[in-house]
Amino acid sequence: MLTINCTAKLKKEIDFELEENEEATRDDFYNWHAHLFTINRRKTVVLMNVKTRYSVVLYGLKKADFKNFNQLAVNAIIDNFRAEGIKDSYIDNYLENMSEIKYSKTYSRSIISQINYLKSYIEYYSEEFSVVSSKDMIKLNQKNNRIPILKLESYCAINSLRNTFMERMGRSYNQVYRFKISLKGIEPLIWRRIEVPDDYTFWDLHVAIQDAMGWLDYHLHEFRVKGREIGIPHQDFANNILTGWEEKIGDYLSMKNKMIDYNYDFGDCWEHTVELEGIYPAKEELDYPRCLAGERACPPEDCGGVSGYYDMLDILNDPEDTEHEHILEWLGGEYNPEDFEASEVKFHNPQERLNNILYNK
Repeated sequence: MLTINCTAKLKKEIDFELEENEEATRDDFYNWHAHLFTINRRKTVVLMNVKTRYSVVLYGLKKADFKNFNQLAVNAIIDNFRAEGIKDSYIDNYLENMSEIKYSKTYSRSIISQINYLKSYIEYYSEEFSVVSSKDMIKLNQKNNRIPILKLESYCAINSLRNTFMERMGRSYNQVYRFKISLKGIEPLIWRRIEVPDDYTFWDLHVAIQDAMGWLDYHLHEFRVKGREIGIPHQDFANNILTGWEEKIGDYLSMKNKMIDYNYDFGDCWEHTVELEGIYPAKEELDYPRCLAGERACPPEDCGGVSGYYDMLDILNDPEDTEHEHILEWLGGEYNPEDFEASEVKFHNPQERLNNILYNK
């Protein structure tokens, strides 16, 4: 059951009876405190989850919205969960417990204080965004949920939400895909072997490949699989590219269809072969994604593709070359093409990187 705990000010706007919310039986993860403000002369409701302090702002509400507040609140919560990259299995589980909604009084002064504190940020950010479209509202909520909160061990509300889903519902996957990534056109071969969750999207896989190879994700990319092109839609390029964070790798790959082409940086044109080597049970004691093995360092970004890479190596191997010192300085002082340690690979959160693209431009 989802419980919306209303302040007295909000209760005057909604036509629902308040019920008792006994402490012994309530679940803070399914309790949201709700407070009503007027911001820029528009009625605004802030919902804040009691367990995680994750907040959802409903801005510019009209009389009809309060009559349909149940559906409005549920849709807003789920839309923002999806925008944060919360896994579908987690959302489905949460939705099952939202099939019934009741209203009650607020019970946490700390949450109300946090909502009041958040009001100033909403006023500030509402000037930055027009806050009229659903995308604008998601941008606003993205900003709010990354504000540091001292009372949270997880630093901010979005981290607290993700950690709570993991703690409450376990991993969202039971299997992992093992891939071998090979960079084309260079000998000896530059390659990596990684394992990723089977519920990964192509965007998630892209970030894992970037991290494992050693690329810096400065440029556009594209997957080609089963006659489809998957990546980041861009107005200056083909408009038939499927959106990477909307396409699951499991919908395209199997042991019968295990090959992907991956192109990074359409200028230097770094082409990779990505081969699915196997599908294995996920081990509880391991964190995924992980890099199992690999050989040789990734080429430096913007070195001119395969031919530029070989030219660079020739210059590095000849201290008498007039470009030797310049290339060393450009590389930051050193570059060893044989250098790679799988244990040193650090994987970044793909959703955080996606948020930087979508919401922090």
